[in-house]
Amino acid sequence: MKIGILSDTHGNLPATANAAEQFVWAKVGAVFHCGDIGGVDVLAELAGVFHPLDIQVHAVFGNVDLHSSDWKFFPSNVGINLLGRYGEVELEQKKIALLHSDDRALFHQTVDGGAFDLVLTGHSHEVHDYTVGRTRCINPGTTGRGTPNTCAVLDLESGWLNLLEC
Repeated sequence: MKIGILSDTHGNLPATANAAEQFVWAKVGAVFHCGDIGGVDVLAELAGVFHPLDIQVHAVFGNVDLHSSDWKFFPSNVGINLLGRYGEVELEQKKIALLHSDDRALFHQTVDGGAFDLVLTGHSHEVHDYTVGRTRCINPGTTGRGTPNTCAVLDLESGWLNLLEC
């Protein structure tokens, strides 16, 4: 299975739509948003693309998202799995942690604990892909405030990571 990874959309709907298009083209089976969503309209865009395809979107909140009360009104039946500030998902026998990484203590605890195959993060607006022990840490960069805007597709079976402009 391939997964789509994006972060730091910051409400940028055209970039979000471009990332979604890239993910559909890559035939992803799940999507992960690593925080700083920037508004419910970004989630609505993702739901509009992926819910009809029966593709689950998992999302965590970033530091920018903490000031909005709109999240509690977002519908729960449109394929968006809102995990709060931190989430855990298992796919294809891979244990995946999802967090924004602005909480450095939580980030290091998650990575250094060795309980996860993948830790997907955002916040820095910088792409990274490295391994600590058995845990691979991936940040797809920023989908909404970059030059260029980026997202990524990861093949869970082969481990191949494709960084995309969106």
